[in-house]
Amino acid sequence: MIDMINDKFRNLKISEKVLYICFGVIFFLVLLFGLFRVNKFLLFLLSIEANLFLIFIFRYIIKKNNFKFDSFQKKLIFIMIGLIYLFYFFSIINRKFIYYWDYSTYYNLQMFTRNSFSEGLFVGIRKFIMSTWSGKYGNFISFFPEFIFNFTSKTINSYVLSCVVVFIPYLVMSLLLLLIAVVRRFEIKRENTFIGITLIVFLFLPVLHTTFIYGQPDLFGLVFIFLIISLSIDYEFEVIEKDRALLLIILTFMLVICRRWYLYFILVYYICYFIRIIILCCKDRTKLKRVFINWFLFVGIAFIFFFVTLLPLIKNIFISNFGSSYAFYMAGGFKTELVNQLGHLGYIPLLFILIGIVYGFVKKKYRLLTLLSLISYILMIYLFTRIQNMGLHHSLILLPVYLVFICCFVDYELSKSMKFSFWLFVLLVVFGINFGYGYLLENNKKVFTDVPLRVVDQDNYREIGEVASWLRNNLNKNNTAYMIPHNNNYNPDKFRNYYMPDMTIADNMPYGSAILGVHEFPTELFTARYVLTSNPFLKTSVEEKYNFVFNQLVAMKKFKLIKDFDMKDENHILIYERIKDFDREEAELYLNSLEEESKMYPNLYKDVIDEFIKEN
Repeated sequence: MIDMINDKFRNLKISEKVLYICFGVIFFLVLLFGLFRVNKFLLFLLSIEANLFLIFIFRYIIKKNNFKFDSFQKKLIFIMIGLIYLFYFFSIINRKFIYYWDYSTYYNLQMFTRNSFSEGLFVGIRKFIMSTWSGKYGNFISFFPEFIFNFTSKTINSYVLSCVVVFIPYLVMSLLLLLIAVVRRFEIKRENTFIGITLIVFLFLPVLHTTFIYGQPDLFGLVFIFLIISLSIDYEFEVIEKDRALLLIILTFMLVICRRWYLYFILVYYICYFIRIIILCCKDRTKLKRVFINWFLFVGIAFIFFFVTLLPLIKNIFISNFGSSYAFYMAGGFKTELVNQLGHLGYIPLLFILIGIVYGFVKKKYRLLTLLSLISYILMIYLFTRIQNMGLHHSLILLPVYLVFICCFVDYELSKSMKFSFWLFVLLVVFGINFGYGYLLENNKKVFTDVPLRVVDQDNYREIGEVASWLRNNLNKNNTAYMIPHNNNYNPDKFRNYYMPDMTIADNMPYGSAILGVHEFPTELFTARYVLTSNPFLKTSVEEKYNFVFNQLVAMKKFKLIKDFDMKDENHILIYERIKDFDREEAELYLNSLEEESKMYPNLYKDVIDEFIKEN
């Protein structure tokens, strides 16, 4: 065994040997530092290890498929990465935007991961596993940008830039590998022209970038999607290729723990994948039987692996009533979502997609792929809208389908003439204009995309800073605060996150409760010394009930107004101080006001208040 390993190692290229040696040395250092509790560099080393592991995967796929990049493809990679870097750097540098709600979640996860591993290797690993099993936001993504983020000022802008620097090359490279696999699978001529145009058009899709510029690097999951497809596009399970099958399982696992909702893509993709290989093998019964057996052996092994490693996550998904909990996010269902997606794409760009679909059905070699892509598109939207409508970040799972139809259109134009056609030029111009439209203009919902690509600066950034300054100077463990409003203009995160990475305000003023059926009643209202509200009060969901009762408590002289901040936008932030201790009367007011909500979600409202009364 040792001789065989030595022989394989001798046959490796020098660059591959260096990677393996680095991986081994860093792994040894992680164990050594973990055992001797040298925690300062643990996450930094694990970040390098995680990136090396992903590089190994890329190198394996390149080697397995015998990919060789020519000078055009290498230049294309560097140019596209450079252009995307310029867009993000220009967007992020000197912005006056306060990251709130989901926009700050990944940054908070990064800081949580840093703090976890600062407590020790095994503490960090345990918290990583627990966050993965929770299903909502795991901190898997946090491992990859850390080796750059570690050397920054630790602000949220520097976090987003760290993610951009790390994730964009992976995205461009994985897309290029997939397009090369497509060229080979469908025997597309004029390879570099096809790859160049398709890659540029796809990277101009506004939906790809919109949530990333706001601090949500969910597009990292697309890297695993592209690698999964590039591995499986020409693999029909006539034989079990152990290394390929294992890598498919690993990549699928990594995609799952990126974000839970990527499961919609995984489920639909593998169903359509199975249908495809069965149809392709129908003419040969012997081959069909062999493929059928190999497929279910693969699925069986994958199921056991996922069951063992992600049982708590799977259990959580099955026992949770997401349809009820996420009812607030249901905004029209399937038909509305379909219209939304067309608006995100843009109606003029949609014309090119439709031509690609028509050509896909006309051209025999694309017919099955086109049909299954349409089925997967409809299925993903249908399954998703059983729970909620899609946000812009959820829409990422639909982009591989758009890529298929863009490929069909480009191949259609290339098949008509050996020259660079007029319509390929129009395609590039239209998608370029569409991208620019998303950046320059707002509220367009007809001709081009309705997806915003520009973070709008906070006009009252200074006024928000004044409130945040007061909170930072007055809050501590004994003097906590609670903020009732939870709308886009004013919510706790606008103040909690103002001074990040300084977490003084966040540590003493909770995120709070706002969404009916998702957040439980905030008992911090009973314990906070200060309560913040706004005038006028703009409701989002159930927090309007909290504000109604709170105004009653003010009238009963249980709170007094101590600060009134004019926010210069016809809004005022009001800070009240508690002058009478919490009593049962106060709890009863909230219970009476939330009677309807308590009937729907007793565990989130009535039970929480009752439990607090018992303990106090």
